[in-house]
Amino acid sequence: MMNEHRRNLMKGVLTGGTLLAMGIPGITEAVVIRQPEPGKTRNCQLLLGNTAAGEGFSRGGYAACSAYTEYSQGIIPTVRLKDELLVNPRGVAEFLDISPNTRWIAVMDDASAAIFLELVRESGGHLLAYGSHAFIPDGAESGMLRHAWRSASPAFSAGKMLASGLMESRHDFSIVENFLETPEMPGAVAALPVPDFSVWQLGGKQDVHLYCSGMNPVEACKSVGWEAEDGRKWVTRTVESSGAAGNQPDGPAAVEFPGFRDWVEATGYATVAMALGMGSQRDFCSSRAFVCGSSHSGMGNSALSGMHFVSLVIDV
Repeated sequence: MMNEHRRNLMKGVLTGGTLLAMGIPGITEAVVIRQPEPGKTRNCQLLLGNTAAGEGFSRGGYAACSAYTEYSQGIIPTVRLKDELLVNPRGVAEFLDISPNTRWIAVMDDASAAIFLELVRESGGHLLAYGSHAFIPDGAESGMLRHAWRSASPAFSAGKMLASGLMESRHDFSIVENFLETPEMPGAVAALPVPDFSVWQLGGKQDVHLYCSGMNPVEACKSVGWEAEDGRKWVTRTVESSGAAGNQPDGPAAVEFPGFRDWVEATGYATVAMALGMGSQRDFCSSRAFVCGSSHSGMGNSALSGMHFVSLVIDV
């Protein structure tokens, strides 16, 4: 007879698989994305599941650790699960139980992520960010990188850093971020400027920010599924100067990126940097998107055509 732990686990696997099929927003029904508990020290560790993206993602993560001088550990410890999560979830659950006050930055495939999320839920962990990452080809070497994050708040945002890194690598991409909690801010909500991007706001929605490069805002909105049938009605240009400085937090210091081999490495860099608190862009918004349509084929795309993986940042 199936014991209670396994019964609950299988319910979570089925629920997680359904939610993943339906898209990221449903994930919050299985595991609540929430702010970390204050006053607790977190040791960051990298958790690599059974996905081909692990090697490139970890290279980028190690580069982020090297670039972040305030990271006292110097290098991020790494745990490789391989197939263990799928064949021995109980062992992974026990592993989580004996690693308190740890911030895990995980990368794995959809099936492993569904199981892992259920294990985190049962352990009482905090899911801070869930990302879905894929390269959608449209030819021999061209295509679009698509990244989507659901995060606890703008404090756990990797979008701006990833967008800047991908711009240097000449990729076409879209990055969409949705935040469950947005800090209150007096006065008007203003989008912070980002180099090489025009900044827009959806009409009547000051907390929805759009960053465009190489395409107009209406096309950019359609590419990420936002309604923008009439650009004059739905999209208005924001002030890109610092004139409203009183309504904006200080932006992060400029970050010099290493030469990424491919987009997976760039994703690992941005995700680990975000988890470490490096260069966070704390502008006040509930949703934002970065869209680049430069018509470049990008570096490292052909070898990674069709790749898809999930990233997670979790406190236990």
